[in-house]
Order: sequence, then structure tokens, then C-alpha cells
Amino acid sequence: MKTERISVNLIEENEYNPNEMDENHYLKLVQNIKKKGFRKPIEVRKNGERYTIVDGAHRFRACKELGYTEVDCIVDEIDVTEAMVDTLNANIHGSHNPYKEALMFKQIHDRYTLQDIEKLTVFNQGELKDKLDLLGLPANVQKQIEEMQEKEQREAPIVLTFIVKETDKQVIMDALDIFEESDKNKALLALCKSVLEKQVKSDGTE
Repeated sequence: MKTERISVNLIEENEYNPNEMDENHYLKLVQNIKKKGFRKPIEVRKNGERYTIVDGAHRFRACKELGYTEVDCIVDEIDVTEAMVDTLNANIHGSHNPYKEALMFKQIHDRYTLQDIEKLTVFNQGELKDKLDLLGLPANVQKQIEEMQEKEQREAPIVLTFIVKETDKQVIMDALDIFEESDKNKALLALCKSVLEKQVKSDGTE
């Protein structure tokens, strides 16, 4: 790997990154770079005549907003699947879009076994299977979980309005369990599950 100063006009964000940052944290990032300067290079991979970001999309956006014309980049000689693995490992503490993450795992799984992915990432095979199972949920449930994740980031109340059959309840409950990674999420999802239980009972669908 080598570090190069590259024009921002030659750099593009990838379409698969599941990591998301709320507006408040992003504004703090912008202010930090404005005050202290751009200190940590962006990780990119060569993509034809251009470069695609592997890690550092939010820092890249902040630099563009601040008027940077060039940024320091670490250039990796890797393909898109290897880049996905690096993106996951670089963003394990961020807030992730669950379905973008699941789609990434699916594409990685097209090349590697679950056992191999477990060795390449911080996720165990059980976690990997759970995340891949999200792709099998009904489209309306997928949409609701994505909206739930977005609202949770804004600390807004969550309201579940989709119709749930009793036969689908357990698979949705299992999907919600995946997001129980912090005390904040646990409290939020307890509320979601309570609403889900009441809706199934009131709906009376078998």
C-alpha cells in the first residue's frame, strides 16, 4: 500500500457501504477537520482511471464540503469483494443500514464460505447467518426495519404499522434480535416487540 494525494474529482464513493452517520456526528466531523486539518488518509482502490472509497466516505464528504481539491489516500490493490471485507472491518463500530450490510455479506458469500468470512471479519457464523436471513423477509418488513433503523438514529418514536401474520411473527422477532447491540437498542426494540405482539393479537390472523 502507498499513500498518494489524489484529486477529489477522481474519487467516488462505493454503493455498498452500510455505515451511516447522523447529521449531528457529521457536523462534528466537519468542524474537527476544519479546526485540526485532514489527518487520516482515505482508503481507496483503483477502479479504471478513477478511485473508489473503501474506508473514509464521511471524511471525504467533509473535505469536499470544506473546499479540499485533493486528499491523501491509501491506495489498495484489491478487487470489490476484498474491498467489501475491508469496509466491514473498518466500520464495525458505526451504525449500519441492515440491508446494505446483508447484501454485502451475500456478495462476499458468493466467493467465500461462512467459515472463511468468519476468519476474514469480526463476525461469527451465527451472526452471518442471521444477517443473511434478513434478505428472506417480506419486502414490507424489510422496509419497516430500515425505517426503524433510520428513526432510531434520530431518536424518534418508532411506530410499526405493517400487518403481521402469526406465522410470520417469530421470523420478524428473530430479525429484531439482531439489532440488540446496545442498551439503547434493547429498550427501543423491546417497545417494537411489544407493539408487534399487540398487533398480532388484535389482528387475529392465523
